[in-house]
Amino acid sequence: MNKPLYLDHQATTPAESAVLKAMQPFWLESFGNPHSSGHIRGWHSNSEIQKSKQHISSMIGSNADEIFFTSGATESNNLAAFSLCDLARLHPEKRQILLSPIDHKCIINAGLFWADKFKLDVKMLEVDEGGYIDLDHLSESLKTPSLFCSIGFVNNEIGTIQNIEAISGMLREAECLFHSDAAQAPKTIDCKRLASLTDLASFSGHKMGGPQGIGFLYLNAQLQETITPLMQGGGQQNGIRSGTLPLPLCVGIGKACQILDEPGAVEKRHCAAKVRDHFYSGILELKQNIVLNGPPLADRHVANLNISFVDVDATELLMSLQPNVCASTGSACSSGAIEESHVLSAIGLSSERCGSALRFSFNHETSIEDADVALQYIGECLN
Repeated sequence: MNKPLYLDHQATTPAESAVLKAMQPFWLESFGNPHSSGHIRGWHSNSEIQKSKQHISSMIGSNADEIFFTSGATESNNLAAFSLCDLARLHPEKRQILLSPIDHKCIINAGLFWADKFKLDVKMLEVDEGGYIDLDHLSESLKTPSLFCSIGFVNNEIGTIQNIEAISGMLREAECLFHSDAAQAPKTIDCKRLASLTDLASFSGHKMGGPQGIGFLYLNAQLQETITPLMQGGGQQNGIRSGTLPLPLCVGIGKACQILDEPGAVEKRHCAAKVRDHFYSGILELKQNIVLNGPPLADRHVANLNISFVDVDATELLMSLQPNVCASTGSACSSGAIEESHVLSAIGLSSERCGSALRFSFNHETSIEDADVALQYIGECLN
């Protein structure tokens, strides 16, 4: 059987070879508990943790002591939502939180859950057909004192890149804290200013060429003393996120961030965009009734392509492509259930259009030849 063509890189990316190489010694040769402060193995492990934090903080423009390792973006988002909702005890006049309707379900559901527990009101912001936050509606919403606002930097389904600078300015002026799920950002955009524009931001290793099972939360130093931890334990990571850190995974995500912080990352993004654009041109030649969902190609995540094959059932099309082409009918983190994309619904698409949509996503190692073979398989399934 031929190797499946993997066009689902926004669901998960393969770990970079340099990441795997960096991690390998810490499984068997240089293992040690980074919290063991009484011997050399512990000291060495802790030193590697600090190196990883330095690589991460360099990528997003933060201080190393503002980085907290988690199991992934879902945990980071839950920690952020809980901690921010809990701050209502210090700001009883702020009973509203603001959420984006196109964000990943883990932050939407976490926000709704903790807002209910803390008796806070939730305001869903409005978006346009490209998935961009309606800044006029945001401005109007901020007339009500708001505790925090959570808006994803880069959307995982349609690739929308939000105007974080404008949003940050509005929230700062309104004295509203700003959290962003930035899991999809590093592969498509320079994140050097992210820490200066947000108060908290969530990331995931396996979305950026790092290992699965590891992520991190950027948490502004000024907030740390007021934060209540979501989990209780041994007090690791200043008590904000207890638990023994998985040394190899921490090393891996740090290496992934170091790679993304190097000049070569720009060329890799160009390579992904080139293949994506070639693939889209080929799709348009296969079937006339094709519609692009979300913003124009030039304005979205460099590797993202979300298209509707009008009058075609996307789930059936994807199944017919197996085992040859891997793509997605929506967010792969939605438990495997077949349901209408909440992102496509939020930007105003009909149920029919949502049901005919597939997301293809690429990376710098996807070749033009790969794209052409995938196009051939798709053409055969459509005919």
